Amino acid sequence: MPNVRSTMTSCWERMNAEPRRAVPKVDETDVPTEPGVYAFYHQGTPVYVGRAMTGRGLRDRVWKNHLALDTDLSRSSFRRNVCEELGIAPTAITRQRPPQLRVEQVEVVNEWVRDCEVAWVTLGSADEADKFERAIKLEWKPRLTKR
Repeated sequence: MPNVRSTMTSCWERMNAEPRRAVPKVDETDVPTEPGVYAFYHQGTPVYVGRAMTGRGLRDRVWKNHLALDTDLSRSSFRRNVCEELGIAPTAITRQRPPQLRVEQVEVVNEWVRDCEVAWVTLGSADEADKFERAIKLEWKPRLTKR
């Protein structure tokens, strides 16, 4: 009997097999509206993973929250965590509305995000997206993924 584990693909193998798109080249219409899980890569290394379960699925989470490179970081845990990682401000500050950071500070975060690539896996339901995200984090949680 063959080893079942050896024939299974890990969640990270599946994610890493998906096409990566350079952030500056992603258009809103590129991002699907289905539920799914996405990962951001910086210099080829996954740095953040998240899920999209409601609304317009991946498009709402990836496009509207993370790639809307405006001065408001409050809707994007990815951008807030980048800001903290770069030593600009803690997430307690970047969660606040109206935005508390200077435009120059946010631009440093946005430039870092522009240097990333993003990939996603579409899934059939919000429940599947939730399970896939939990499974991928059990395998390995990237440094900017806090929860």
